[in-house]
Amino acid sequence: MKKTVSVLIVLAVLLCAGSCSGSSKNEQSTFPPADTTAETESTMTYAPETTGTEVPVTEKYIAEKPSGTIVLTNKMTELERSCARKRPFSLLDEQLPEPEVKIGNVIVTKEASVSLYQELLDNGSMTEEEFNEIKDEAADYSYRGALIDGVAYTGYIPEDGYDGGYLYIDEGFSFDSKEEFFDSRRKNCEEDGMDKAGTECFVKQTELVFDAVINATYTTIPDRYERFDMPFNNSDPFADFRSSWEYDAEALSEIKDQIDEYLVYDEQLGLEFLVHVTMPPDYNAAQSYPVFFMTDGVWRLNDHAALYKAMEQGEAADVILVSLAYDYYINGTEDPFRDNLLIKEREKLLDFICDDLMPYLGENYNIDYADSTLFGHSMGGVFSHCACFKSDLYENQPFFRYIVGSPAFFNLYGLDSDYDADSAMSEYGYFDRNEVLKKKIFICGGSLEDPDYSGAYHGHDSLLKGLEKLNERISAQKADLTYKLFESHHYQYVPGMLLEFLKAEYPHP
Repeated sequence: MKKTVSVLIVLAVLLCAGSCSGSSKNEQSTFPPADTTAETESTMTYAPETTGTEVPVTEKYIAEKPSGTIVLTNKMTELERSCARKRPFSLLDEQLPEPEVKIGNVIVTKEASVSLYQELLDNGSMTEEEFNEIKDEAADYSYRGALIDGVAYTGYIPEDGYDGGYLYIDEGFSFDSKEEFFDSRRKNCEEDGMDKAGTECFVKQTELVFDAVINATYTTIPDRYERFDMPFNNSDPFADFRSSWEYDAEALSEIKDQIDEYLVYDEQLGLEFLVHVTMPPDYNAAQSYPVFFMTDGVWRLNDHAALYKAMEQGEAADVILVSLAYDYYINGTEDPFRDNLLIKEREKLLDFICDDLMPYLGENYNIDYADSTLFGHSMGGVFSHCACFKSDLYENQPFFRYIVGSPAFFNLYGLDSDYDADSAMSEYGYFDRNEVLKKKIFICGGSLEDPDYSGAYHGHDSLLKGLEKLNERISAQKADLTYKLFESHHYQYVPGMLLEFLKAEYPHP
């Protein structure tokens, strides 16, 4: 037992070395900076609609909204349901709410352990002799683990009833007080080469978990399986990247009472998402509303204010605005995080939205799924394209319209691997399975955006070439497609486009 505890504590320190070593300051994205001479949102002009090889309207299949009420099946696991929660809108607050501690049994399979040991061997944290010894002894086991706002905590957790005083863990591991234990953890981190910030982060996590046990304020969650391959396990739950969010504080403050904030955990991705839901003016719980769903909430939440105002002034019908983002402890503007979620793991993200999030929101709001829209831009455009052309593979049908904005298809050709680019270029085989596209699709981009990412194409199609080919492929299938270019660089057109789309597709009655 002593050896097992020792190994667990060592692994905890090694794992937390990654989770706590990053800075909580906003880091600049690796994408090229925006052209400062580009149009501003207020002065943006629109180019005429560009149809390319668009099939004449008379030859198009006109997608019709499903008749009747669409009901979704919520496929959240017991763990996911126990973690989902609503909290006050906190983007504008001076301080974030304290992270919530959730404790439950964690099952570690032999295969997962060996995979972790292999990683430690590969990065030099373990010798081959140590690896072989532990590998031979590896077996399934379980331990008491915690999630801190969705981030896995792998350190020691005291038993219920512990009062902060004498702590006995095992032979050779006893402490007169919790403070002595914390000092021991701090010393272990320093001896293992963790920097000061990382050390204090790990100790702070430990203190938070201990206090939750002592005060009995933690939430008990069902068993979960340990996943050492989750990229989000290396996040610092105390980081605050709200400064990376782009928003007009005054505009959002005017509608803050209409905004609900949710944290929803996904077991497949090992990630707790931040979801903002803005209810329309004079929201009536007895009335159903379409959802206008947007990825990249770090930017798109800012658009809620203008879209809400259009509804308030009678320029558009009422809809529920939803934006999906990483929680504030992750910098959602950074390309590695966006690439991992919207490109590499796009199918898991689609599972989450279709089978977990949208049904869950439907339990809290009266949603008209038959008239709802999904929007994604850039990497998010790659995702919304995937969502549209894999929609037929899902029992749940939460969306009727899809907006594919400036899809960065060149990101499918990763430097280290190919993220199923061929399948994407054939619309994921949708037209092999179906005669017609039964959804409405709007694809758009900025006519000036190609130079913005000229260094990122690496011989693959540029943004505009990718859009042109996408338009040709979908038009050839006689889909209910609208294709439009705006006189703009890569992202400057998006706020105006969303407003224009809302007014056109959801006209005020």
